[in-house]
Amino acid sequence: MEYLSQYETLIALAIGVFLCLFGYRIKRAAFVIILFLLGYWLTGQALHAVAPDFEYSQLVSIGVGVVCSALGFRIEKLCIFAVAAYAVSTTIIETFQFTEILPIALAIGAGVIVGCIAVSFIKPFGIITTAVSGAKLIAKYGILQFSLEHNPYFIVILCVAGAIGILFQFKNCRHIE
Repeated sequence: MEYLSQYETLIALAIGVFLCLFGYRIKRAAFVIILFLLGYWLTGQALHAVAPDFEYSQLVSIGVGVVCSALGFRIEKLCIFAVAAYAVSTTIIETFQFTEILPIALAIGAGVIVGCIAVSFIKPFGIITTAVSGAKLIAKYGILQFSLEHNPYFIVILCVAGAIGILFQFKNCRHIE
């Protein structure tokens, strides 16, 4: 795992808790954050695969993340699709630590399928996606903060935090469309 300072880890944990518990209430801002991460991550992966020694890869990844989040703020259904697909794909890839092309492609395919379903059920999937995205940050950076082994703690923290976030959001977002 990457090295982060204690403050960066705590900020990531705080964002994770906020997304997990209040993501749907602030869905546009949550989508902006998550789409930034999507653009940043995909660009970083692509640049690393194509040009691993590219000097400005971090800057380009940030720029693409900003563009993705700016576009996502305007296009809500596409945003919901992208967030759901990203959350499912990266969670599967990171949980099972896939490194080969076929399992990664299958995980991305599962993400695309869930993304298509998410567009049909916007509110429930908005709640589930923001809660799970926040739970994923909590699990990932909680493991970094406390120096825990990756599996099975990641899955346990992800499931517990995700369930709490989903239940909390469904209870507190009944009146929000």
